[in-house]
Amino acid sequence: MKDLCIVQDSDPTILIEVGEALGNSGVNIEGLSLSTLGNKSVVHFLVNDEQAAIKALEPTVLDIESVSDVFILFKDQKQVTGKPGSFGGICKLLTDNGLTIKFGYPAENNRFVFGVDNIVKAKQLLA
Repeated sequence: MKDLCIVQDSDPTILIEVGEALGNSGVNIEGLSLSTLGNKSVVHFLVNDEQAAIKALEPTVLDIESVSDVFILFKDQKQVTGKPGSFGGICKLLTDNGLTIKFGYPAENNRFVFGVDNIVKAKQLLA
């Protein structure tokens, strides 16, 4: 799976554009995060097929800023679902072991998505 990131001037229709373009092309959004700061919006979204997602967005005015490999933590497998403090503990474990977390967000099917600088190490720490 890949995380695609769009950074652009704030526009209240950005999620509509992303959702419709991907949906009309049969690409499922597995997870998504939207943040705005000042006049900029940052959208991260997780997809199974990055090439299909990129192609689906070509006719829109949305430009993909980056495509990233991600570490996906299955919360149920780690038995952290519904446990307060688990997210902070996971982030602390990653950063205490020298990893940089660039972004993170929840995804479908009880998963956390992390953009980290060393996916292999994240997998080793949380396997």
